[in-house]
Amino acid sequence: MKKRFMPLLLLTLISVLFLSTTAEAVTTNQWYTKASSFKKIEKAAKKKNKPYILFFYTDWCGYCKKMNKNYLSKEKIQHILSKYYRIKINPEKGEAEGNLAQKKGVQGFPDFRVVHPSGISIKVHPFKRSGSLTVKEFIQELEAALKGES
Repeated sequence: MKKRFMPLLLLTLISVLFLSTTAEAVTTNQWYTKASSFKKIEKAAKKKNKPYILFFYTDWCGYCKKMNKNYLSKEKIQHILSKYYRIKINPEKGEAEGNLAQKKGVQGFPDFRVVHPSGISIKVHPFKRSGSLTVKEFIQELEAALKGES
């Protein structure tokens, strides 16, 4: 009897192992950082009919560091963003990342966008000629962009 079920058990184990390694599900509980994750994020967001966050930065960019420290690290903003798929790309980390930034028309850093399933992309930028937004103002702009309002 054991010999009869052994092939079935082996086939089941191989199937489970194969599915667990090939089906990489994306979640909203982290920032993805590789261009290879972009299509997965885009597809998952479209499937749920929700916008996703696309953030381009570089390590040397002072405004990128300020954006992380003064805005993205704030609990209220993290809470809002935790409900959405997010991808944070440094175009200098690889060819695919650079190509993605070029394809998306990135011309400066930081480049922080809310991308809707329709393809509409709304930039949210806390640094203005008149000065930086407060955290509250940034949240208002972010929430408006998430609703599709520019």
